[in-house]
Amino acid sequence: MRIEGVDIAAVFGCVPAHVEDNKAALTPLVGEERAAAIVQATGFATRRMAPAGTDVFDLALPAARLALDGIQPEEVGGVIAVSFSSRDRFPALAARMQSALGLPNSCAAYDLSMACSGWIYGLFAAAQLVLASGRKVLLVDGDVQSAWIDRTDANTLAVMGDGATATLLTPGSGAWEFGFYTDGTGADTLRCRDSISMDGFGVFRFVAGPVRRFLGDFMRRSNVLAGQEPVFVPHQANMYMVRQLADAIGFADRVAGCGGLYANTGSCSAALTLATEGIQGPALLAGFGAGLSAGAAATTLGAYRKGVVEA
Repeated sequence: MRIEGVDIAAVFGCVPAHVEDNKAALTPLVGEERAAAIVQATGFATRRMAPAGTDVFDLALPAARLALDGIQPEEVGGVIAVSFSSRDRFPALAARMQSALGLPNSCAAYDLSMACSGWIYGLFAAAQLVLASGRKVLLVDGDVQSAWIDRTDANTLAVMGDGATATLLTPGSGAWEFGFYTDGTGADTLRCRDSISMDGFGVFRFVAGPVRRFLGDFMRRSNVLAGQEPVFVPHQANMYMVRQLADAIGFADRVAGCGGLYANTGSCSAALTLATEGIQGPALLAGFGAGLSAGAAATTLGAYRKGVVEA
């Protein structure tokens, strides 16, 4: 699916100030030796953890204000929010953001809930809204995953971090290609009801098999990235999995991530990489996980405003 005439103007992130040591958190559950092995396998020595009672709104708002710095409210035609952990079932997180940011009532404002692949779905929806409205669109993405972790579950305790991002899309000259993959038969592999539950080996099999094939096929069909050597910016489920996937699709020396700093921040992890690294040039952006689902976006990133703040 090809979209033309949309650029990224800004990507900002916000993470909690508190840094939790994963080995220390795991040791009472599994012992020091096993805790060290889990940290080495995931690549996540620490993660950012929000104080109890923090809503994703509290992390998203500072990032959104930075993304809209210098932008007049009437320039914004929509707000899309991607999250599974908003404290309120309704009203929509996007509607709350519209009010807090002083954006016009003419804004389209709605939420998406896709977990791991959500930022790619959000980019696709936001790019369409940019073209339909002729105005800028704010894409907010984030989760307070620590509120949904079973702290007796070693599979998720040291993996899921908290964070939020705000991506500002604008009319421009950029060309995009999007692709998606869905297999709902694997819904139980990664699920959140009362808490996040994960079959780690099931997720790994999904990424090593269907996701690898999906991304390989997407790259072979891509016209936007034909003849180029793009940077791979994936969702950082864990760093071992990311390295294996990057190597399998030919990106071993061209992969960017920030999981070593923030752990797995959910669907905003790829956006948080852009906010941290300031990546420019041809890029393959990807998300994969709960659903089971995967999404990919191919584009060439120009200069954009960026940064990460703490809350």
